[in-house]
Amino acid sequence: MFVAHVRLVNFRSYRDARFEFSPGLNVVVGQNASGKTNLLEGAFYALRAASPRTSRDDKLVAWSQEYTRAEAELGDGRRVQVFYAAGQGKHVRVNDIDAASLDEVRRRVSVFIFVPESLLLVKGSPARRRAHLDALGSSLDPAYAAAAADLQLALRQRNALLLSVRAGASAASLDQWDAQLARAGTDLGRRRRDLVERLGGPFAAYAAGLAPQGGEFAIRLRSPLEAFGYEEEPFRAALLQRRRREIQRGLSLLGPHRDELEILEVNGVTPAGAEGRDLRLYGSQGEQRAAVLALLLAERDVAATVTGDVGTLFLDDVMSELDDRRRRLLVATLLRGGQAIATTTTTMYFEPHELEQANVIQLAGNGAEGATGGSAAGDVASAAAAEGEPDAAAEA
Repeated sequence: MFVAHVRLVNFRSYRDARFEFSPGLNVVVGQNASGKTNLLEGAFYALRAASPRTSRDDKLVAWSQEYTRAEAELGDGRRVQVFYAAGQGKHVRVNDIDAASLDEVRRRVSVFIFVPESLLLVKGSPARRRAHLDALGSSLDPAYAAAAADLQLALRQRNALLLSVRAGASAASLDQWDAQLARAGTDLGRRRRDLVERLGGPFAAYAAGLAPQGGEFAIRLRSPLEAFGYEEEPFRAALLQRRRREIQRGLSLLGPHRDELEILEVNGVTPAGAEGRDLRLYGSQGEQRAAVLALLLAERDVAATVTGDVGTLFLDDVMSELDDRRRRLLVATLLRGGQAIATTTTTMYFEPHELEQANVIQLAGNGAEGATGGSAAGDVASAAAAEGEPDAAAEA
C-alpha cells in the first residue's frame, strides 16, 4: 500500500495544497522554511490522526484560521480525512464515513517517520520509547493493542485504589487489581519482549551501516518482569510483597510500565560493569540519528513481514547529515521496495541514476502557496497546489 495523494488545508504553512506521490522513492526539494517538514507532518497526521511533533492539535492550525484538515488517498483508492477545529475536536472519516476508532485508521497503512523530534526516541524518557514500541505493536496486532489498553486500565484503577487505601479505605479489594495487573502486565510484557527480539536483527544490521564509524549496535528491553519469567503468578506474589510500600507511595511501582528500551553500542569502550554503551547517555549526535533511522527501517521490515505491506517511510532532511557512503546505502535501501518520501534542500545529495528512479517534487516559494514538479524521468506527476478556503462548517 502507498500514499497516492495528500491534501493539506490550513495546516501549518499550507492554505490549500495538493501533492501526488509515486509508489517508490519520492524526493521533495525545497529551501529552508519552504514547508518540507510541514508536508511530512501533514501526511503523517492524515494517516495516523496524530502529529509526530506535538501533542496539541491546535498547534497545527494555520495562523488566523479556525480549523485544519489533512486528507490522504491510498493507492487502492481508500480515502482518509482528519479534521480539527477548536471547540469541535478531532473528527476522522474513512471513505466519507466516520471512523469507529483511531485504530481503524492506523491499521490501514504502515507509516514511519523521521523528523527532528524523532531524536527524542533516543534522547528522551523511557516512557517515550515504551509508547513508540506500543504504537508499533498495536498497529500490527489488535491483540497487542488490547493488551496495552488492559494494562492502562489496570494501572489507573489500582493506583486510584492505592491512594484510597492510603487515605484509610480497606485494602481487601487490592487483591482483585493485583490479579488484573499481573494478567495484563505479563501479557503486554511478553508481547513487547517478542517485538524487540524481532526488531533486534534488522536494527543491528542497519545501525552498523549507518553509524558514522560503523560498529556493533543492539536494542534490549530491560524489564522487571524478566525476574518472574514473564509469568503471572510470580509477578502477582511480588506485588503482594511490595503492597505496603506501594500504599505509602499511592503508586504501582512494579510492572511493564517500568520497562526500558535500551539502545546500545555493544563494542568498544564501555563504562565499568555495563553491557554496552548507552547511546542516550554517551552517543554522539550522529550515532543517535543513525540509531533512530536504523530503528525505523527495522520496524518497516518487521511490519512488512507481519502484514505483507512495506508501508511508507517519511524522512525529513536526513541526507545532509550523512556522508556519501551512507547516503548511497540509505538510498539503495529505499529503492529496494516500498514507498519513501524524503525531503532535501538539494538534489546534489542524490546520484543521477537514483533520481531517474525517483519522483522529484519541487516546492515553490515558501510552500504555503503551491508546489510543482514531476518524476525525474519527465512525467508530470507531483505536487500541484490550489488556492481556496473551504467553509469550516461544511468540512466538519
